[in-house]
Amino acid sequence: MATECAIGLDIGGTKMAFVVADRQGKIYHESTMPTDAGGDSAHTFNRIAQKLNQLIAAHEGVSGIGIGVPGPVDAERGVAFQAANLGWKDVGLRDAIAERLLRPLPIYVENDVNAGAIGEQLFGAAKGESQFVYLSVGTGFGGAVMLNRRLLRGASKSEMEIGHVSLDPVKGRPCACGGRGCLEMSASGRGMVAHAIEHIADYPDSRLTARAITTHRIIALAADGDALSAHVISEAAEALGIACAWCVNLFNPPLIVIGGGLAQAGWRLLEAPLRLAMRARCLPLNHDAVTVALSALRDAALGASALVSYHEAQGGEA
Repeated sequence: MATECAIGLDIGGTKMAFVVADRQGKIYHESTMPTDAGGDSAHTFNRIAQKLNQLIAAHEGVSGIGIGVPGPVDAERGVAFQAANLGWKDVGLRDAIAERLLRPLPIYVENDVNAGAIGEQLFGAAKGESQFVYLSVGTGFGGAVMLNRRLLRGASKSEMEIGHVSLDPVKGRPCACGGRGCLEMSASGRGMVAHAIEHIADYPDSRLTARAITTHRIIALAADGDALSAHVISEAAEALGIACAWCVNLFNPPLIVIGGGLAQAGWRLLEAPLRLAMRARCLPLNHDAVTVALSALRDAALGASALVSYHEAQGGEA
């Protein structure tokens, strides 16, 4: 008898990642391919469906497909409202993929951060937890809240956009959302690069150069004592600690899981100042009740595969 499993697809601005995994999170297949964002969406759907059909044919136990996509998503209808990096707006992703499959399967579409939270609950650092907060620190900054094993849902399908809560609406850095001083402009890859560019003239001895500023370079140089890079990391860690404090005082969770590529890469530098900033801004009773943990999931597509089990447990409801 074939092992029951699910396909997970994480759609990013530059690449799409696929996994086939069983209900315990054991991975049987991993692969990636370029997204080619900005082109004809029908061509993108055809490429996705071609890969999915190959995986379905190769793994007879596949019982469903989970897809994580950036931006607000109507999970009930499988519609991606606005994935700016992909050039998508009000795209019926679920139906577009379903009509291209060689055999019918349930398809669940979620915001990629929500998919990450579900993956942590089923396979990762939040396994067994019915209530927790998930914060994702990558190119951008997003969050999700799990209450009684269900995702917190918002009125406009855009809940927990914590990256666009402002730390300094007057003097802060301009954000792509139109605001200033958004948390994302400090605690994200986008924000860290903007910070380094803004202050590079103040640190003439820095080994960062204007033409080669990346988050990985900032993290590496900060670990090696570069003053500008350390300043950028310090601001990011404090902003992340502030975000954790907001979540602690708002939701009083027993657990906050920090995920995303930037958090994974820079955790050794971020953790201690993050915890100090969080403690300074939390009600003591709430602070003492929460644990902060780094994500145990290293594969966003694995989180997407968890959507199948999650939605089945909810009776197919979003």
